[in-house]
Amino acid sequence: MRTIRRQLLIYLLGGMVSAMLVASFAMYVVVRSETNEIFDYQLQQIADAFPNEIPAGMMLPVDKEEDEKIVVQVWNADGKLIFTSGPVTHMPRFGGTGFSSVTFNSHNWRIYSESNGSRSIQVGQLKVARAELAASMAARALLPFMVLIPILALLIWVVVGRSLAPVTRLARDVSQRSPDALEPIVDDSYPPELQPILTALNRLLERLAQAFATQRAFVADAAHELRTPLAALKLQLQLVERENDRTQVELGFKKLHDRLNRATHLVQQLLTLARHERHTAGPEHKPIDLRALAISTVSDHAPLAQSKGVDLGVMPYAEHEEAPKIMGDDDSLRIMLGNLVDNATRYTHVHGRVDVSAVRNQDGSALLRVADNGPGIPEEDRQRVFDRFYRREGTGESGSGLGLFIARTIADQHHATIVLGQTDEHGGLTVTVRFKSPAALYASSTATPA
Repeated sequence: MRTIRRQLLIYLLGGMVSAMLVASFAMYVVVRSETNEIFDYQLQQIADAFPNEIPAGMMLPVDKEEDEKIVVQVWNADGKLIFTSGPVTHMPRFGGTGFSSVTFNSHNWRIYSESNGSRSIQVGQLKVARAELAASMAARALLPFMVLIPILALLIWVVVGRSLAPVTRLARDVSQRSPDALEPIVDDSYPPELQPILTALNRLLERLAQAFATQRAFVADAAHELRTPLAALKLQLQLVERENDRTQVELGFKKLHDRLNRATHLVQQLLTLARHERHTAGPEHKPIDLRALAISTVSDHAPLAQSKGVDLGVMPYAEHEEAPKIMGDDDSLRIMLGNLVDNATRYTHVHGRVDVSAVRNQDGSALLRVADNGPGIPEEDRQRVFDRFYRREGTGESGSGLGLFIARTIADQHHATIVLGQTDEHGGLTVTVRFKSPAALYASSTATPA
């Protein structure tokens, strides 16, 4: 996997080298063009500077090779060659005046010709020689680019390293933290580009701190709540082992089953609590039909109600009445309603009644209600029953004290409220879960904190 440093170096160095190559090529073309113009001007100056009268014995430097670099030739008005600087070349006279390009003896020449009536001058130069000189001059012009490339490469390396230094420092600061150091990282020296990462990291640390706190609380609660039932189970088992009377043994085993059921229920509630008390994002919410949820939950708890002689059912509704629907997690809501129905069934006396209903309120909110005709809960205890592990005395039923706490936790996750009330003048308890309307949910989500 390519690192950010490597990608920056590759892209910056590659872009720099590419730009240098393009600039070098452009400069090479420009230098060659300018050099050719200089050479043409040189040919013209040679012709203009040639004397009108040719002294006897006048000689120009002659290249001994067959292909002289520059050849000067002069013809008189009769077309007779009266002077040549390249006797070996024997270049013929080419018609016309000015500059032209010709081929002679398999070589390309650049020719300049002019005539004043009494004589004609022709100056020729090998294009190969011109190209060599032009290339040499262009190469010397490109030398600064060749020196500049490694200097710029070193500069880019240093700049990239210094720019990524805050990332390295942030990684070092995080790696040096102990597992218990979950406080936010507060450092204004980090550049603005790293602030979003720093904010996200601090939020992660906050969620981790909450998760660890919940885990520690769960372990402490589980150790505290399981200690008593496990000790009671062990003591009851020892009593059964010592008993010789069959009737007492059967009674002892019945108590063991009861305490095992209580311990099992406590473990289930603890696991449910550990699952739903977390503040991390849960499953994606989807449309939930509360009436269908009520019917399904009542069906699941019907055997327990029948065994106790409790009339458990769903309140009837009109055929044209629309079923209330909300956005939520089906498993969580099923656990919440199951706890409410289970509490109502267990605490209602024999031949009692528990009614479950799901209706749409006039303000658009959805109501999920569980009503029984049991002993109810005194008004002064209606807030305390939502506390963790709180159990009212004198109810005659064993429990974990977590049912209503779990129900309120799930309700909070769905932005719902739970209200306890009295069923009628004879007592009984009504538990109402009120889910906000979509408009109220939108308004609360967009509201600006004061």
